[in-house]
Amino acid sequence: MKTIWDRLRSEDRVLSLCTIAVAISLFLPWHTYAILSIKGTTDGFHSWGLLTAFGVLLMAFVLTSEGRVFARYTPKISLAAWRVIGALVMFAGAALYLTIGPGSYHSSEVPVNYGPAFGAYAAFLIGLAALLLTFRQGRKPIE
Repeated sequence: MKTIWDRLRSEDRVLSLCTIAVAISLFLPWHTYAILSIKGTTDGFHSWGLLTAFGVLLMAFVLTSEGRVFARYTPKISLAAWRVIGALVMFAGAALYLTIGPGSYHSSEVPVNYGPAFGAYAAFLIGLAALLLTFRQGRKPIE
């Protein structure tokens, strides 16, 4: 019996590695803050990072399940489209986190220093690579 890794095409293996890398980046610091003398970081499981986590779960399901599941429950949406949707959700979560941010810390009385950290940038870049890879795969027929 073949393992899931053996069943995947080379492009899907790269997409799987991108998904694993984004999943690991969720545990890295996504946001740093410093309020007075208190400094800290938050990981990717906050705010828009949860959208990225959902995209990782969706991509994991799409890559590990057989096409019959999608053909039965979503007959009008192809497996390639589900790959694009999963990569888009992964990328969109990180992009929204970087543009909108996790929330507002504005205060006129207390000096606050905050901003995105390297985990959000890593998820953004790897998610973008995964999205571009799925668009490339979309031009090829899926077996």
